[in-house]
Amino acid sequence: MSIIAEFTTPAGEFALGDALAAHPDVRVELEKVVPTRKEILPFFWAWGETLAEFAETVREQPRVESLEVVDSIDDQTLYRVEWSDVVADLARVIQSVDATVLEASGQRDVWRFELRFPSHDAVRSFQSDCIDHDISLELQRLHSLTEIDADGTYDLTAEQRDTLLTALEHGYFEEPRDVTLEELADLLDLSPTAVSGRMRRAEAKLIARTLVTDT
Repeated sequence: MSIIAEFTTPAGEFALGDALAAHPDVRVELEKVVPTRKEILPFFWAWGETLAEFAETVREQPRVESLEVVDSIDDQTLYRVEWSDVVADLARVIQSVDATVLEASGQRDVWRFELRFPSHDAVRSFQSDCIDHDISLELQRLHSLTEIDADGTYDLTAEQRDTLLTALEHGYFEEPRDVTLEELADLLDLSPTAVSGRMRRAEAKLIARTLVTDT
């Protein structure tokens, strides 16, 4: 049975923590990826007023082999990072238990994670490995994919739910669309990048909680 774990951890427990502490205006979100033995969380989005300086700080970290810009959209930049073989922090632990990142974001002094594990045993292995590596975690919630909120929110945040309902109401999902992403962003008083990211995260949650079934 697949298990979802939501937890927070001090920013320093993750390889980008020192860079976030040095640039508190920058916010980072890991790109959602299926676990792989070859690469450890290779992509992340970042936005803030000091992105260039933040990127240089990341490159100076001993746990980073290389960092390159993949794409830039409005005020948001997608990076590809190659970690050093000596990385033994939370990223390595996540990879070792085959956890899938559903959502992960960090800013200043804290990271927030939502991970999907293939079983309860994988969760226990994850907790044990974190203890072995002195990684501090604060568990917020632990539940199975079959658990759906009684109020029908499917674990969406209020902002995610509002964005999807506004998009539906104004015909964003019609073919052809009745409203563009830019027009939808104006309605929500957000940037197109913010709207696109919010919808992507909301859709991923809906799929995980409705279409993904346990075996």
